[in-house]
Amino acid sequence: MTAADAAIPPTLLSAVVAIGRRAGLPVPAWFSGTGLEPGLLDDVDVRVSLEQARTVLRRAVAAMPGRPLGLEVGARDALLSFGFVGVAMRSSATVGDAFRVVDELHRASGSLADFTAEGWDGDEIELYLRERWPDPVLLPFLAEEAFASTIAFLRSVLGETWTPTRVFLSYRPPVHAARYQRFFRCPVHFDADADRLVIGSDVLRVPIPTHHEPTLRTALAVCRSLIAPERTRPGVVAAVEGLLKAHLHRPLTMADIAAQMHISERTLRRQLAEAGEGFAAIRDRVRERHATALLRHSTLAISAVAAEVGFSDGREFRRAYRRWTGRTPLAARTSGDGCPAGET
Repeated sequence: MTAADAAIPPTLLSAVVAIGRRAGLPVPAWFSGTGLEPGLLDDVDVRVSLEQARTVLRRAVAAMPGRPLGLEVGARDALLSFGFVGVAMRSSATVGDAFRVVDELHRASGSLADFTAEGWDGDEIELYLRERWPDPVLLPFLAEEAFASTIAFLRSVLGETWTPTRVFLSYRPPVHAARYQRFFRCPVHFDADADRLVIGSDVLRVPIPTHHEPTLRTALAVCRSLIAPERTRPGVVAAVEGLLKAHLHRPLTMADIAAQMHISERTLRRQLAEAGEGFAAIRDRVRERHATALLRHSTLAISAVAAEVGFSDGREFRRAYRRWTGRTPLAARTSGDGCPAGET
C-alpha cells in the first residue's frame, strides 16, 4: 500500500474527531485540502489513504497539545478500538488466538502502524509496533493507541488489575508521560531501540469466555474483505498480498502464509495457480510497490528502505529492485521527487 492508496477504514479518525468535537474544537479545519470531511467517516464503505489520515491526525495532535490522545482512543472497549477485528478477538478461543487475529488482520481495524508478535515459545512475548510510514510527530499517538487498546482488551479478559511486564518506547518522554505510568502500571522505558509491549506468555493460554466459532468465522471473513487491495481480485490473491504487506520487514514463506490462512501449502499453490498467480510474483510485487513508495516519498536511506521490505543485504535489494523495475533504487528516488539522495 502506498501513502496515496485509499485502503484504510477511518476508525482512528472517527475516534479522534469525536474527542475534538467534545472539546469544542474546529474539527472541519483538520480536513482542509484532504478531499475528506468529518461526515464521510460515518460511511461504512469509506476508505482513507495513509496520507489523508496522517494529515488529519497531525492537525488533531497539534490542536490538543499535551493531551494523551492515543491513550484516550486506545483505552476504549475493544469493539470500538478494533471494530470487526475486535469481534474476531472476542470470539477467539484463547488470548493467543486473539493475538494471531491481530497479527494477521490489524489493518482492518484502521490501524496506521503494523503489529507483530515475537517470542511465542518463550516466557515472554513481545508485541512490536512498526510504523508503516516514519512520522516522529505521530509516533507517540500511534504507540499510545496501539498499546493502550491491546492492554484494554487484555484487561477485559484478565481483569482490571492485570498489568504488562514492561513497555519500551523509541521516543523521548512526552509532557504527559505521568499518564503512562497511571495507565500501564509497569516500568516504561523511553528512548528505546524499538516500540514494544512485553507481557508474560502465560496469558496466551487464557480462554476467552465469549468464544463463539460461528461468529469468529464471520468476523474473519469480514475483516479479510475490508483489507482486500482490490475487491475484484481473487480472494486468495488479496489474502496473500495482505499478509505479505503486514510482514514486509519479516518476509513470510508460502508455508507461513498457508498456515495463517489455515490451509495446506499445496492447496495455496493450487489456488494461486487457478487465479493465474504465483507466490514469488506476488511477493515481489508487494515488495516493489512499498519500496518504490518509500523511495519517492520518504527520506529513509536506501539501506533502511531495503530493511523495510525484508532485505538484510542492501546489495541484494539493489539487484532485486533493478530486476523488478529495470532501474536502480537511486534512480527511482531521483525521478520520484527530483531530489537525489545518497545511496547508503
